[in-house]
Amino acid sequence: MDLLAPIVAPASAEALARLHVRAFTLTADPKSLRVGDTLRLRIVARLDERVSQLDNVTLPDLSGFDSLGDERVCTSSASGSECSEVMTLTPTVAGDRTIAPATLDAIDARNGKPSHFATNPITIHVDPAASQPPDVPNAPNALVDDLLRPLAILVIVGAAAYALLWGFGRRKTAPPPVPPPAPSAPPASVDPLPQLIAALAEQRTRARVVALRDELRRRIGAREHETLGDLLRRRAAGADATFVDVLRALERAAFVDDAQLARAIDEALRALSKWRPTP
Repeated sequence: MDLLAPIVAPASAEALARLHVRAFTLTADPKSLRVGDTLRLRIVARLDERVSQLDNVTLPDLSGFDSLGDERVCTSSASGSECSEVMTLTPTVAGDRTIAPATLDAIDARNGKPSHFATNPITIHVDPAASQPPDVPNAPNALVDDLLRPLAILVIVGAAAYALLWGFGRRKTAPPPVPPPAPSAPPASVDPLPQLIAALAEQRTRARVVALRDELRRRIGAREHETLGDLLRRRAAGADATFVDVLRALERAAFVDDAQLARAIDEALRALSKWRPTP
C-alpha cells in the first residue's frame, strides 16, 4: 500500500495549501522502552514548495503517553522544504501500543483535488517500570547486631562518664584563639561554548549538536517551548545574520533524518567557522 497516495476528500479547497508532497513519514526513537522512559516521535514532510510552516496536520491519538514537549521546524532549500515536528513523550502504560498515522490535508498539486495524506503507523513496545527489590535482612548479621548493640551502649556511657570526671579534675584554661580561615577565591567561570564546538568537530553526533544548540538558545534567552521561528521574530531587531545562519544550521542538524545527519553537521560546522561569538 502506497502511504503517500492521497485520499480525495470533500474538504473546502479554499482553506488548504496547494502542495507537491514527496514524502510524509512517522518515526519513533526508541521503539522499545520502559514506562517512564523518554520517547521521541518525529513527523517529517518533504515538499517541492518552499514553506515556512505546515498547516492542517492532524496528530495521532497519543493516549497512554504523557507529553513532555513539542517542537516544529521547517527548513527550505532550492529543491523545496522539509518540515518536521518532534514530540517528546513518556509512556504511562506497559504493552505493545500502535500509534495511528498522522494526517495532512492539502490540495494535491498533481491533480488539483483536496486530498488527505497519511504517514505510516508505528508500533511501540513498552515494558513495565523497573522495580526495586525489597531489602531482606541477613539473619546472622541481625543476630550479631542484637548482641553487640547493648555492649556498645555500655562502652559509650562509660567513656562519657570518664570524660566528665576527668574534665572536673582539670583546671579550666581558656582555649587559644583560632584564626579565621582565609577567604577562598571565587572559582573562575569557564565558557562552555568553545568546548562544545570542539567536541562537535571531534565527534560528529546528534547528541553533541543538541548540546551546542541548547547552549546557544540559553545564551539568547530562548523560552522552553519557543520554536526557532518564534525566537527569530522576537529578536529580529538585534539579530546578527551570521549567528542566525548558525542557529538555522544547528536546528536542522538536531532534527534531520539520520541519513542526512552527516551533511547537516558539515553545514553547521561551516556556519560556525564564519561566526565570531562575542564574550
